[in-house]
Amino acid sequence: MRIGLVTDSTAQLSDAEEASLREITGDLFAVVPLTVFVGGVAFTDGELAAGDLCRKMDEGAEVSTSMASPAQFANAYSTLLDHGAESIITVTMSGDLSGTRDSAVAAAQNEESLINVVDSRTTSAGLAGALAIAAAGISQGHDVATIAGTVADWCAGETRTAFAPETLEHLRRGGRIGAASSLLGRALQIVPVLGLNAGVVAPVARVRTRTKALERMVALAGDAATEINSDEQDVYVEIQHADGEPSHPDVVMLREKIEGAGLPTTFRTLSTIITAHVGSGTIGITVQTRP
Repeated sequence: MRIGLVTDSTAQLSDAEEASLREITGDLFAVVPLTVFVGGVAFTDGELAAGDLCRKMDEGAEVSTSMASPAQFANAYSTLLDHGAESIITVTMSGDLSGTRDSAVAAAQNEESLINVVDSRTTSAGLAGALAIAAAGISQGHDVATIAGTVADWCAGETRTAFAPETLEHLRRGGRIGAASSLLGRALQIVPVLGLNAGVVAPVARVRTRTKALERMVALAGDAATEINSDEQDVYVEIQHADGEPSHPDVVMLREKIEGAGLPTTFRTLSTIITAHVGSGTIGITVQTRP
């Protein structure tokens, strides 16, 4: 059975990753984009450079986002089915962060072919990792239900994310933390370290300086690696930054300390959709196993 694979743009896949997924699926792969609005102007996710978005946010531009629509997923599904897909697995960003997952489900209900939608309960590097797991299942000849179950289990057990925004204001505006928490953070000059807990943004640590926040993330990376490495699997840490610069001092510091602790690292630019909600300067880590 030929299986198609669909995801959303917050995975922020590199050209090489996308090419690999297309090769594994026999070109039955599609990315459904979300939209970021900057000063009322719409940009498809990835159309506006990460650094440009960060500059506009720092200058005070009004920024918002729009989820992927059912029509966009329906178009992706019909295209893959027309090109020979007999079933489709869709892996989306956390349904608690966006209505994109619901759009994928709504579109699937209008198709007669089997379409299994998996809520990754994560985004960015975690979502990219989940796609790699799905692709491995496709290459091994598993059926859609088996692949979907494996992806869901991997997302729950073998990936962990933490991030440190420079301010809580953008998360407050998006309704992902309360106004009281935001005000308290500013009043006490607290630098938060947040994580994704079952797809929901949750506090992990509160420290007083940016340096201490980065040090706490290094410690969290080590703890997460120990937690998910029960079967001595290959674990790595993906560092993510809003402005897309791997040479940023915060990225360099994290990479040196994490690699010094014996964990390999990679780098990924945050999707402009994610940056719109967490703010410029945000840095994150995702610890996960390879397929």
